[in-house]
This record gives sequence, C-alpha cells and structure tokens, in this order.
Amino acid sequence: MKNKAFPAQQINKSKSNSSTLSRWFKSLTLSIIPALLTALPVNAAKQVSVGHKGLNIFIPVSALENYAKSGEISYELASYMLMLEAEKEDKYRELLQNRYNFPPQIVSQFINSPMGELFLRNLGQVIKTSSNSENENLTTVENENGAEEIRTALLKAANDAEGLTIINFIRHFPSDTIWFDTKEILAVTEKITAVQKDTKTFIETVANITRTEAYKEEKVDFSQLPDIRKKGQYSFEKQKIILQDEGRDRHFSVELYLPNISSKEISIPVVVISHGLGSNGVNFKSLAKHLASYGFAVALPQHPGSDYEYIQKFLAGKTKDMFHGNEFIDRPLDISFLLNELEQLNQYQFHNQLNLKKVGIFGHSFGAYTAFALAGAEINFQQLKQDCGPQMEVLNMSLLLQCRALELKPQKYNLKDDRIGGIFVLDPVNSSLFGKAGLSQIKLPVLWGSASEDKITPIVLEQANSFTWLTTPDKYLVLTEGADHINIDFGAIRENSFTSLAELIQPDPDVVNGYANAFGLAFFQTHVADRPEYSSYLQASYAQTIGEQPFNLSFVRSLSEIQLSKTLKQARKTN
Repeated sequence: MKNKAFPAQQINKSKSNSSTLSRWFKSLTLSIIPALLTALPVNAAKQVSVGHKGLNIFIPVSALENYAKSGEISYELASYMLMLEAEKEDKYRELLQNRYNFPPQIVSQFINSPMGELFLRNLGQVIKTSSNSENENLTTVENENGAEEIRTALLKAANDAEGLTIINFIRHFPSDTIWFDTKEILAVTEKITAVQKDTKTFIETVANITRTEAYKEEKVDFSQLPDIRKKGQYSFEKQKIILQDEGRDRHFSVELYLPNISSKEISIPVVVISHGLGSNGVNFKSLAKHLASYGFAVALPQHPGSDYEYIQKFLAGKTKDMFHGNEFIDRPLDISFLLNELEQLNQYQFHNQLNLKKVGIFGHSFGAYTAFALAGAEINFQQLKQDCGPQMEVLNMSLLLQCRALELKPQKYNLKDDRIGGIFVLDPVNSSLFGKAGLSQIKLPVLWGSASEDKITPIVLEQANSFTWLTTPDKYLVLTEGADHINIDFGAIRENSFTSLAELIQPDPDVVNGYANAFGLAFFQTHVADRPEYSSYLQASYAQTIGEQPFNLSFVRSLSEIQLSKTLKQARKTN
C-alpha cells in the first residue's frame, strides 16, 4: 500500500487519543534521540528502530528525509509523532536539518583517538545495530553495541558533500536498521532530568547559604575599601625563559610577569598558572597581569604534551592522541621543575626577592588537576576503575579525559610539592581521578571556582560533591550563575571556528573575568603573601556586593557532604 502523508495539524489533534503505550513512550521526547546524535557530533540504514526487545517502532529513513525537507508526516512516522509533545516538532525538524561544521579530518582524528574510542563505546550502548532479513524477527534479535557502525557513519557523513547531519549519519549507518535502545535512552533521559533538577537545587542551596553567611558576617563597607577588581599600583615586565628537564627529556617555555618593585627589601610572592587541555598560558594573561599589578611574580608554563601546540599536531594528524597519556605525571613535575629553576635564577637574577617557600597555584580544568596533585591529592586508581567501567556516567564529558589515567601503571605517585601554599582551581577535572580519598588529603587553603552552566565538568556530577570532600579548614566555593566552562579547553578547535562547539564552550564576559581576578587576588594575598587584611574580601557579603545579573555570585565556606546529600534528597522527594 502506498504510504499516506498527513498534515502536521491532523497529527497534533489526534494526540489526545494516544494509547497507554504511547503515553509511556512520551518520556522519549522528540529532542532525546537528536540530542544523542548531536552529542556525536557501507550499506545504508533503511530504517530506524525505536524500542526495547519486543517493543519496536520502525521508521523508514526515507520518511525522516521527507519530513526534514517538507514537513510532511508519512504513515510510518505518524505513529512515532503521536508519542511526542506538539511543541517539540519544529525543534525536531530543525535538528534533522542542522549541518554540523566539523571538518572530516577532525572527525576522523577524534573518533580514532583513545578519548574517541571511549566516547564511541559508551554511545554504542544506546545506538545499537542489528541486521534485517526476511527470515529474521528483529524483535527477538540480540542487538549489539553500535560503536563501530557509529564510527563508520560519522566518517562517511563527514566526508559526504551534504556534510554531517543527523539524516546523513543515519543514511550512512552500515546496517539495515539503526536501533535505539529505549531502555538505555530512558535511563539517560531520566538522568538528564535528575541532573537538571539537582543543579537547580544546588544553585538555590548555595545562594541561600550565601545569604545566611552574609547576614552573620561582621559588616564591611566595601565602598570604603579598594576595588580589587581594578589593577594595582605596580607596572610590570614580561620575559620568556626556556626550560630543559634533561631527566625527562622535556623542554618547555615559561612566560614570567615581574612587578617593577625598586626596593630590594620587599619579598615578592609567586603564583604559577597551569593551563587546561589544548590551551596555553596566554589565555590567562588577564589574571597574570592583575596579580602582577599588585606585586606578584606570575609564571605561566606550557605543558608540552597537552597544550595548544600539541592539539594542533593532533588536528593535523601528526599524533593519534589529544594529549599524551603521561601528562597526569608530567604536568605536576613541570611545575616542580619550574620552581627549582626559579630558585636558581632567584640567586643571581632576581636578587633573592622571589619568595619560593610558599607559592600559589592557579589551575583551570586539567590545570586544576595539576594544582590538586601538587597540593597532595593522589591518583585514585580504584575510583577510576569503578567510574570508568561499563556504567560510566555519559553526561560527564570530563571522564573522557580522566579515564585515560588508567593507562598509567597503577602505583602510588607522590607529586606533592611542599612549596605550594594555596591553590585556586577553576572548573576542575577531579572527581574520579582523586575521589574522596584523594581530595581529603589536601590540607592547604583552596579557592574553588565553578560555573553553573559548565558542560565539560558539570557542577553536580563533577564538582559539588568534590568540594565537600575537602577537609582543609580554609576552603571557599565561588559559584557564578550563567557562566560556562570558559573557552580554554579545546581552544585550538574554537580558534578554527568550528561553530558546532559554540554551545559547549563560551567565552567569559568581562564581568566574570573580573570576579576571578578579584577573588584570586584576595585569596593569594591572604594565604600566600600573608596579608590578612585581604581576608575581608573572602566573604559572602563581598560576593553579594560585586555580583551582577545575570551572572549572580554565591560564596560559601560551610557546605558539608551531609548537608548537600540531605538537601538533594529532600528536593527529589518534593519533586
């Protein structure tokens, strides 16, 4: 029988008559399957199957193609559309039509890298494969992980003249049927909803604690104090040095920002900035210059196995990895080697002015891991094995990086440097690498910066619990609402204008950079330079004073693991 086409309006009107089964399937909203596909991004797939074992709905690829082009809903597609909310339909067509601007070489490089392999393996639990034949009942076939088929479809779609689209991905899927496991999709859907609710609850909880703490604090008139978001009194000079660690056959450059302090009697505090994956120190020039203007010497080293230059080699096909696996060890050792070299330079070049007995570390993302390791946190291989198994949390993208540490020999790595006096971490990669056992080893002051919209290190999956695991009495959490994982990780990709990553990584507005400069300065002055007068700024009331909508600020010190767990449980019961 010839397929019958229905106008969208007719389908919408009939939705009120959906069966019980359709209502159950409604949880698989129209945005779920496209969202999974856009997270990825032969024989051609002839149909899409949505179901689990005996429950399947088969949709011809041609029906999806026709709908994407004309909006016409075929007979086969109509049964699927009944399951979905009417307001989702326009979004669905838009997603089907979207072209994702990943150059073919980049797609190939990523999906054939160790991080890409892990990504495909987990996605293959949801997008599976099964062959179709006249003698085979698809409803009883054991569907298999679709990782290899996903790889093939992505490569072919990316190289196709039409580019990487959902339709093109399905068209190139090398199986008669591309099979979406509704059990797995439902689990992911429920987890997405739960994470969204928990994130909202966490933000509200931290905001409430901020108000409570601000009320209890001794009142400070910040209008009468210096505005530490503005630059300080010192001019500074920049110089570049090249370091050669012959023991590790590793050489790297370091940019130094040195304040012009004439008095040889003044001791100059030191801060080292560790960049994120695919980044470099120059991304933190704003913070470096700000600290230097207040009398800090700031060092920005390159980490050659995970910096901008290395990821450029990856993008050019000169290496198979986005970063070298030994970077978990080499990064902290880079900092320690740098401090050793600065001690030598301090004697004959810097007039012994640099105070290298108590150094501050700032680290973003992978750089935050580096800071934690230097502060005494040890890699927790048991935690990694648990978190990187078949049930890996697919919504936590940072695990693609963290799980690579399992390539290391599972032994005790003591990377702590006793010269470190305090650390400022921003959007840290940490939870599985260290776990509670690792982070509780840190006894130094910690300033922890988080962004509510972070999609790389999601706040409730990667950061909230970790903060409560810290046992140091001097810990501060600064939460910026509306901010994202700043445009540092994958910076090389962003520079090449691959617009499909725009939703993952957004540049921070000046006001958010101002927050980091102010709190970073107050923290390092208090805990590294031993200037307690700056502790007045490390308060909830200061966060309330400088916070601007829509980037509202919260600042807490008292959040505990029990308090967080109790709050989230109560919120879940209410919902």
